[in-house]
Amino acid sequence: MSKLNELTPFGRQVKLRLLEVGMDARELADRVGTSPVQISRILHGTRPGKKQIPKIARELNIDMDRDQTTF
Repeated sequence: MSKLNELTPFGRQVKLRLLEVGMDARELADRVGTSPVQISRILHGTRPGKKQIPKIARELNIDMDRDQTTF
């Protein structure tokens, strides 16, 4: 798999939580006030998402304090 197609550790965690809660990237994007394309870029690490990552984590109940090195 190309490096560009790989999810970041945070991206993998988000994808897992999306499956667990039955939500898709479009709904997540709507809830955090961005586009599905921006969500994808954040999860793949091509955009930093400094404003969106905390919102994504909050929306999916991901504990960012637990291990920030994976974000």
